[in-house]
Amino acid sequence: ASTAAPTPAASGGGDWFVNFGSYGQQATAERWTTRLKPAQGDVVVTTGSKDGRTFYRVRVVNLPDREAADKIARQLERDYSLDRLWVGQQ
Repeated sequence: ASTAAPTPAASGGGDWFVNFGSYGQQATAERWTTRLKPAQGDVVVTTGSKDGRTFYRVRVVNLPDREAADKIARQLERDYSLDRLWVGQQ
C-alpha cells in the first residue's frame, strides 16, 4: 500500500489534486483507491497527522491544471453524492 503520492514526472501528470476524503483507518482509505475510477489522474493514499493521530487522505493526483482538477472533483461529487471537494496544488 502506497502512502506517498507518485511524482508528477513518474506518471506524466501535473501537480494538481482533488482531496476525496480523510479516514482514521488505513484499510478504509485503501478500499477507496480500488473503487474510484476518475477520468484522469491517479488515486493514492497519503498520510497526515493531527493532535498525535495519523489519518489517511484519499487523493486523485497528477492532474495537469486546475480546470482538470475541478472537473474530476465535480465528477466525484456527482458519483458519490458529496459536498464540494477540496482542490489543491502540490
